[in-house]
Amino acid sequence: MINTNCKHIVFFLLFASFFLMMLQSCGKNSAKIQGKWSVSGETGDSTDMRAWFLTYEFEDRNYKMSGYPPISEEGSYEIVQEKGDSLQVYFNVIKSSPDVKSHKDWIVAKDSALMIGQVTLRKTN
Repeated sequence: MINTNCKHIVFFLLFASFFLMMLQSCGKNSAKIQGKWSVSGETGDSTDMRAWFLTYEFEDRNYKMSGYPPISEEGSYEIVQEKGDSLQVYFNVIKSSPDVKSHKDWIVAKDSALMIGQVTLRKTN
């Protein structure tokens, strides 16, 4: 019969191994999108040209998004699913303008490009 102290040690080691495995897995996926990403362009015709830009910054488990025409969002994020180069990300929105609720989006991270919806951003750092 295993004594109580040995049961606790075995349980702790199993829990610690599982926890470290999960951290390593999350860290690898999260590393794909770390850094600053941006895209810009122009819309309209030659008489009414309008410039626009969009920037995402992912640092640790936090993100900030800003753009023009004026748009911003910031909060924390978690990768909830991975399929090849595609990551399903849960964005926990803390502050945004205009107001946006927390949401899930699929992101494709490949080479030095990040595709969010129909927009492809390039890594800038």
